[in-house]
Amino acid sequence: MREEKLKEHKLGVKKQQSMFSKVLQESEAAVHASYVLSELIAKHSKPFTDGDFIKECLMKAGEIVCPGNVKAFQSISSSRNTVAERVTDLAENLSDQIKAKSSSFESFSIACDESTDISGKAQLAVFLRSCDKNFNIFEELLELIPMPGTTTGEDIFTCVFGLLQKYNLPLAKLNSVATDGAPSMTGKNKGFVALLRKKLSEIHGSNIHHMHCIIHQEVLCTKVINMENVLSYIKKVINFIRSRGLNQRQFTAFLSELDSEYSGLSYYTEVRWLSCSKILKQFWDLKEEICQFLKTKNQDVSLFYDPIWIQDLSFLVDITKHLTDLNLSLQGKDHIITNMFDIIKAFKCQLVLWEKQLKNEDLTHFPTCSMNKSSLDDTCSYQKYAEKIANLTTEFETRFNDFSSLEDKFFLFSSIFSISIDSVPSHMQMEVIEIQCNSNLKAKFIEVGVPEFYKYLPARFENTRKFAYEIISMFGSTYRCEQLFSVMKVMVSFGLSDYGRQSLEKVICLRKGMPSRKSS
Repeated sequence: MREEKLKEHKLGVKKQQSMFSKVLQESEAAVHASYVLSELIAKHSKPFTDGDFIKECLMKAGEIVCPGNVKAFQSISSSRNTVAERVTDLAENLSDQIKAKSSSFESFSIACDESTDISGKAQLAVFLRSCDKNFNIFEELLELIPMPGTTTGEDIFTCVFGLLQKYNLPLAKLNSVATDGAPSMTGKNKGFVALLRKKLSEIHGSNIHHMHCIIHQEVLCTKVINMENVLSYIKKVINFIRSRGLNQRQFTAFLSELDSEYSGLSYYTEVRWLSCSKILKQFWDLKEEICQFLKTKNQDVSLFYDPIWIQDLSFLVDITKHLTDLNLSLQGKDHIITNMFDIIKAFKCQLVLWEKQLKNEDLTHFPTCSMNKSSLDDTCSYQKYAEKIANLTTEFETRFNDFSSLEDKFFLFSSIFSISIDSVPSHMQMEVIEIQCNSNLKAKFIEVGVPEFYKYLPARFENTRKFAYEIISMFGSTYRCEQLFSVMKVMVSFGLSDYGRQSLEKVICLRKGMPSRKSS
């Protein structure tokens, strides 16, 4: 009798333990799901209040798909406050990951850019790019820092240096900084870079490379094209059509009646005129329809019948397309700086070719110009635009000095098997000779290319590996910063400013700073 009761008691205890274990597992799963939902809300820039709506959707779906498990969905916490707390936890976890990883960095760089948001407040974005001993790239947002007062070089230095210390980053391994060309960043004595160099020299006796954002320099180069006579009129026409609702509707209907492939015109913006490439192409393709529509509105259309102006427009359509393609090829994350410089060098060679061809009336790479010339029975000459290309070439040659000063290092990194030993730094010469004579390493270089090759370089090539760490970890642009500012503007424009200052930072962190560990 006692044995039976003892068995019943043990069985009851086991059932109770099983029940508690099940409840615990369900609770852990619900918390995990809450974090996953909160992460998705943040990454897609949705209001925190959407958590309750998502939960409602899950429960409705659960009633249909798995009626017996609806309670599991009901236990997921998704209130506005909970989502905010989860987002904060996730963002802080990312910060902790960076702090934990900092000791493994063999070399790292930072990219800094400052911008004013739509509320008029200055924001400083700081990104980190590092390389560990296995040549894995770690590229993340360190922080988005509000600058409530002034934004002098000293202000920026104070913020950034404090950030480097906050994350326990090994200052001796900071090898470069990428910024735009603002005086507060580049000032000779009181600019941010100058102050950072001075501080690092005092602490470690080390120096850093300063890279003026390669994309920003390219944009500055394009300003020598200077064809305001075309752009100003196009802007006037587009604004006439787009800024008046009736005109826009009538123009859309007009295009529909003509069976046009376009349904309207895009807005023109002067913020970055490279972005007008698409608009110029639209305008060119619709120039006859636009002219007809403007006539119905009693607008001046004389320029549409001016062959010189039309010729200028055709050239501008083609050259902006080339420049926009260049700009896009330089954008993106995880770009190796040597590849970015190669893209610029290739474009400079293309400019030389285009100048030569235009002088000979060869429009092979200018399709819009060729189309216009054909329509005029070859009566117009495009030789005069060779001067525009020459000016552009000169501008490209005079800029990018910070990149050109590292060209020998870039060549060594990319062409270690073909470089002359005389061009190799003395402390690396013995290692490079051994590498060049190693048939296995040469075969691996041919197989995987750069930068993957350096992952297979034995540890005994210490100087060469250190050199590769530095090149791989360098930022060539502040693209990540500018991309982040664009995301912020979109978020605020969609009414998400009610996040609050700290919550907005956390959401940005999750959107742009999720782990992006990419092997080089």
